[in-house]
Amino acid sequence: MTSALLELHGHLIDSLILAKVIDRIQLSGYDYVLADLRVGVRKQDLSVAQIQVWAPSSEELEALVTELRIHGVHLVANEEAEFAPVDQAGRAPQDAYARYMPVSEVLYKGRWTPVQGSRAVWVIVLRNAGPELVREQDLAVGDKVLVGQRGLRSGADQQP
Repeated sequence: MTSALLELHGHLIDSLILAKVIDRIQLSGYDYVLADLRVGVRKQDLSVAQIQVWAPSSEELEALVTELRIHGVHLVANEEAEFAPVDQAGRAPQDAYARYMPVSEVLYKGRWTPVQGSRAVWVIVLRNAGPELVREQDLAVGDKVLVGQRGLRSGADQQP
């Protein structure tokens, strides 16, 4: 069994590109995990999806990728992560790989109560012990923050 991380960009939802790509993967019978999906906020914004796919052989996987190229799918290359220094406390560098925690509420004593800190923006900072998730507001000048998506993968690298 072999796997690859695939990526596609564009108007993935409204154009049904993501649905077409997933349908084709499912028709192949291969296992997959939607590793990352970032949907554009405004109509003109592009979305990005990463899909980890497992196939019985590299030849079959290559054939699938070739077929999916019509939808803009490409392989994510294994490249080293890039980190950029923070030059203003509490602010991530431009192009930082940031994730927004969804607003969360807990039903407690019959009332929906917002979870404190649930609107935080999280970034990956390179520490002496290794990469660490840090709230953007806690960044200090000189912290090294992951920018872009090179050298990054989610837990989807393990077969479901």
